[in-house]
Amino acid sequence: MIQERYNRIVLPFFFLTDLTVLLGLYFIFISQTQFFYFFLAGLLWIFPSLYFNSYNVPRTYSTVKGLRPIFYTVTVFIFLYVIIIQLDFLPLVNLYLQLYFIITIFVLFLFVGLFRYLLFYQYRLKGKNIRNAVLLGQGLTANRIEKLHQDVTHFGYRFVNNFSFPGTYIQDLQNLVKNQKIDILFIHESNKIIIDKVSAFCDEHGLRLKLLLPLSVSAGRRAGLDQLGDYPVMDLRHEPLLYLGNRIMKRTMDFFMASLSIVFILTWLPVVVKLAQAFSYPGPLFFIQERIGRNGKIFNLYKFRTMVYSKESESAKKGQAEKTHEMDKRVPWFGRLLRRTNLDEYPQFLNVLSGSMSTVGPRPHMVGEDKVLVKKVRRYRVRRFVKPGITGWAAINGYRGGTDDIELMSKRTEHDIWYLENWTIWLDIKIMAITIWQMITLRIPRAY
Repeated sequence: MIQERYNRIVLPFFFLTDLTVLLGLYFIFISQTQFFYFFLAGLLWIFPSLYFNSYNVPRTYSTVKGLRPIFYTVTVFIFLYVIIIQLDFLPLVNLYLQLYFIITIFVLFLFVGLFRYLLFYQYRLKGKNIRNAVLLGQGLTANRIEKLHQDVTHFGYRFVNNFSFPGTYIQDLQNLVKNQKIDILFIHESNKIIIDKVSAFCDEHGLRLKLLLPLSVSAGRRAGLDQLGDYPVMDLRHEPLLYLGNRIMKRTMDFFMASLSIVFILTWLPVVVKLAQAFSYPGPLFFIQERIGRNGKIFNLYKFRTMVYSKESESAKKGQAEKTHEMDKRVPWFGRLLRRTNLDEYPQFLNVLSGSMSTVGPRPHMVGEDKVLVKKVRRYRVRRFVKPGITGWAAINGYRGGTDDIELMSKRTEHDIWYLENWTIWLDIKIMAITIWQMITLRIPRAY
């Protein structure tokens, strides 16, 4: 949920940032030796900031209500600070420096407060970072629809259309999705059959779905739900990587793994591979192919070339060549060794470093494959919600390799969706550990 993600990640970040600035200014202007009072200054900021909830975004988007908690916090902090100075609890080193410190704090947090207001209350109102959404529901009055249109902007969405539920609503949605890029659907409906149909539609088209619940505002808040218009909002799929903190952890892990792999492996492995290629199957060192990434974006994937170079290799870059199979004659012995050890995938750490891939995630498919699988495999587009990976939950469980087997691809998609719904940093570490063990023992499934 958007509000929950904000409270869990952005608010603590702002709190720690402000506390660090406050203590830093105290250390510079007041005292560099009295560490007890140094921490006491921090406590003086913590009390009013928590009491007045200055790091919470109010449900209303009023300018006054948005800035009032920050003003109260700064005022009470300065008041407490002056009282303590008068009681001589803090050493009065220099009255000028004390006064300068108070003015600096006041101006700093006034600026920070205004900046947050402009960023979180006005940025999206100006149409920045907006995603297209569709509203589906019946029984919604014109006033409630207008309220939803206003409030949804603050969450970074824009309703491009809204529907009631005539008999052709699925067909209407299909036409809309074909003609416009839609990212998310909001639905207000209690009929389970309709919700199931819309949910299936969203899964087939790779759209996220949020349910506007027929609950009171107070009940929704007690449940920790976002509030949109007069309705609590619930996500129909749990996605841990929608949380900013989780994405930061995963990206940090990716950067760490990519850096180590490039420095310690890719500085010498390409030389070995090139020498082996020169003697057994001459041609380019790398095989570069277009693949489908997060949200359907196409990127160039890097691999060590493992097949005999030919004219077919050029068409393979677009995903139009014959797929490899066991004991494929186009794959020489050294190419098979690279595939058996998964070392042919090592250049993809360049993709990881650039951000088009992750170390762990669903395996990216060729463009041609993707177009076919979208039509044949249920919920296939859902796996695009996360970045593709060098290895993944489906890969270590044997669901890798060719995509001609639709049953195998259905199982692979199920594993990929399970991964994005159950992601933890420890799951990534587990998958990497199993992958390394399979590489060492030459037990990588379907590696041909």
